[in-house]
Amino acid sequence: MNDDATLPGDPDLTIARVQEQVEQAQQRARVAQQMRVEVEAVRGKATSPRRELAVTVDASGRLVDVELSDAAMDLRTRDLSRLIVETAQAAQRDAGEQAVAVTSRAFGDESPVVARLRDELDARAAEAED
Repeated sequence: MNDDATLPGDPDLTIARVQEQVEQAQQRARVAQQMRVEVEAVRGKATSPRRELAVTVDASGRLVDVELSDAAMDLRTRDLSRLIVETAQAAQRDAGEQAVAVTSRAFGDESPVVARLRDELDARAAEAED
């Protein structure tokens, strides 16, 4: 009776299997590191419909830059505020889509990591609509 759980098999085969698993783990670590670098470089951008302003956010949606044109200064304060928020939300969606694309390239479209990221973006978008 040969029970692989209790009796060791061919030592060379076992060593080869472990080496392959180590190489696979190292490759996954390299892919994850590259993905992290790419996600950190993501910048979502959006411009208001009439180009009064442009907003840039990082991968997590934090505001990086707001550029106001002279036309923005002609808007009422309340309208400018609303336009900034709407444009920032569009930039956040852009950043989220870029982050999903980077993650999909790294782990595959069917990855649980990609699915979770998509779910988080959907939840964030639903909150923004409320």
